[in-house]
Amino acid sequence: MKTMPSLLAPAGNMRALQTALRFGADAVYCGAKQYGLRAQAGNFDEKQLEQAVTLAHAAGAQVNLTLNIFAFDGDLDGMVRTAQAARDMGVDAAIISDLGAIARIAREAPGLDIHVSTQASTTNSESARVYKALGAKRVVLAREMTFDQIEAMSAAVGDEIELESFIHGAACMSYSGRCMLSSFLTGRSANRGACSQPCRWTYTLHERTRPDEAMPIEEDERGTAILSSRDICMMDHLPRLMESGVCCFKVEGRMKTEIYIATVVGAYRRAMDAYANDPEGYKANAALQKRLRGELDKISHRVYDTGFYFGQPKVCGEAVGVTQEAEYMGYVLDVSGGEALVEMKNRFFVGDELETVTPKGSEKLVIEDIVLERTGEHVGVVNVPMERVRIPCGGKLEAGDILRGPVRNRA
Repeated sequence: MKTMPSLLAPAGNMRALQTALRFGADAVYCGAKQYGLRAQAGNFDEKQLEQAVTLAHAAGAQVNLTLNIFAFDGDLDGMVRTAQAARDMGVDAAIISDLGAIARIAREAPGLDIHVSTQASTTNSESARVYKALGAKRVVLAREMTFDQIEAMSAAVGDEIELESFIHGAACMSYSGRCMLSSFLTGRSANRGACSQPCRWTYTLHERTRPDEAMPIEEDERGTAILSSRDICMMDHLPRLMESGVCCFKVEGRMKTEIYIATVVGAYRRAMDAYANDPEGYKANAALQKRLRGELDKISHRVYDTGFYFGQPKVCGEAVGVTQEAEYMGYVLDVSGGEALVEMKNRFFVGDELETVTPKGSEKLVIEDIVLERTGEHVGVVNVPMERVRIPCGGKLEAGDILRGPVRNRA
């Protein structure tokens, strides 16, 4: 490992950004109100983006702005203006997929680093050099590349251009996200940020001459998600990632909640730091690896896989539904006088044993009392989501920490 890779986390809104920074991200990527591929994320207006830059830079982190739609002529002037405004407020880089947009923003917004989006499907060193000639500093590799291909490409480009790779999160069933299903089925373009995710819908199979007779294809009661890809998880292969020549590890998830961000970023942060401090010690510490990998099972996810890192992914004929080992119980807004002010996400009871999620790890916390913030009433349980309550925390929590608990609120 020549240099320590950075950890890049998604931020769909301000709280997700703050969580990513608190749990150890070296950089965050987020979208403006236009020109990004996650139109349904909260995204950031100019004032919020300026605040995000201030927070990130104060934490020693960077902000990358997504401008990665497949652009038409009518988009380019607006993309350039957005890039210029982002540069002027201190945004560090723009993530762009369109060749013309890359060339224009490189010319007209100098001082803003350009990272070529994975949507550009860059899979070889010559393409990377073309992007460098246009003004790009980094290429986000296509998710269809194997470890061997990534390592060979890294050796070929050397220090000419930086390489970034996705290491965790959802993957698209089409090539580098170039999908038309959403456009055809709902009129919402995935390539312009409005994907309705029909690949995640559940389906049954019907034969033409028997339209009323559904034919099962290994399904559960919700149908069969025959188009739904598994989630990428590369925690088990962190040592090879660290030695691959990739300069930045990217986590997918601008539509995810703060518990997802905290858990994934926190686990990879601890793993990366442990490996960097003592590579051989990390490889020999099976207990640490198991504990960090176990953290990733607690969040909502589809069946984990390694994507294309080891070649063609497994054929996924079974329904790939969502699973998780813990539920998001609450977000800590403030701590004072030995009590935590918590915004509840799912109900918990007095007497429940929950887990804290903090940058240092997790520990048990028994709920000894619940006090409604708005009335001061002591209650045994709260059934209203987003209710603010106070709970004794015994010094185990700080603002920005998270509570998780048993999965009891799902049908």
